[in-house]
Amino acid sequence: MQETLASRRLRIARVVSVRVTDSRTVRRLNRQFRGEDSATDVLSFNTDFDGLRRPDGAAELGEIVIALPVAARGARDRGRTLAEELALLVVHGTLHLLGFDHEEPDEDARMKQLELVALRRSGMPHAART
Repeated sequence: MQETLASRRLRIARVVSVRVTDSRTVRRLNRQFRGEDSATDVLSFNTDFDGLRRPDGAAELGEIVIALPVAARGARDRGRTLAEELALLVVHGTLHLLGFDHEEPDEDARMKQLELVALRRSGMPHAART
């Protein structure tokens, strides 16, 4: 996550919370906020409000919520370690918090490239999506 944030050259420090939880919780959040009745691997919730700063001067960027069982299944399916899958999901979620998306092919390609750059800098290039 630090590499992802650093690559964006933000003018002020940002704080991201990461919650690792169960599939049921993620399914409920996905249904409530996205209208999708399924457990996904990662959700991102932006909490960056203009002018709202912590006492240390940092701004809250948002929260990343990861369904551990879904992440573990994804790691197995893709031949990755759980640590690699979690690293990818944190980078992916952070990019969403920074405003990136992957709905269109060109957006998806850009996100994959940014994920690869961040994961390379973190020493985990093999964790990137293909």
